[in-house]
Amino acid sequence: MENLLNSLKRENKERERRLNISDKKLLSDMTGYMKTQKICDYDVERVRKTIIRNTLRSYSKRKNLEFLSGGDYREYCNKLCENMRHASAKELVLSRGVTIIYALALMYLVRLIDTLIDGGNFLKNPVEINLGYLSATAAILLGTVFIYLYVSGILKTKTNRMTNPQMAGLIVLIAVIVAAAYGGVFFLSDIHLFDIQWWIPVIIIAVLWILFKILYIQIENQMAKEA
Repeated sequence: MENLLNSLKRENKERERRLNISDKKLLSDMTGYMKTQKICDYDVERVRKTIIRNTLRSYSKRKNLEFLSGGDYREYCNKLCENMRHASAKELVLSRGVTIIYALALMYLVRLIDTLIDGGNFLKNPVEINLGYLSATAAILLGTVFIYLYVSGILKTKTNRMTNPQMAGLIVLIAVIVAAAYGGVFFLSDIHLFDIQWWIPVIIIAVLWILFKILYIQIENQMAKEA
């Protein structure tokens, strides 16, 4: 299936290589800021293309991206994004859903590795699913959402770098997530829920990933053609 968003991302990535290191860092900050504005992903890449093109042109005049942004990249992005389309609820659900599916796959891989470390063989015997594993998975997934919201809030502020209190808040948040995950494993792992053949979750996760990915690509292709 044609993926117009990925094609534009590859094009931008190729052009981005021509930027100097400081401009690449600033472009990354700009991209993160634009994503907090919940602009549709295809339009974010269109804006990135414009920024990269303007920056490369400025090099011939001995200028750079920081000069073009006027020292306030948020205001610069806001002007570029004035006519951009906001992401629909469906697009947000699908894009975040793909990320969650990746996280689920990673957590399940951890469970399989843990089974091997304990001397089990998930290829021959069913995998045990206990309350500790599920609670740790839920803690990490929810924690990832909270970290995303926290960092997004920081990106919306006027500061160009994270302050010490903000950094301390992030460290505390991560510590709470890790403590919750380990607490679930330590206190609840003895509560057996069910056994399952290792390949069943793999198939479920794969089907969900394919479904979400196809729907997401369809939406982005539609947004690209309407641009």
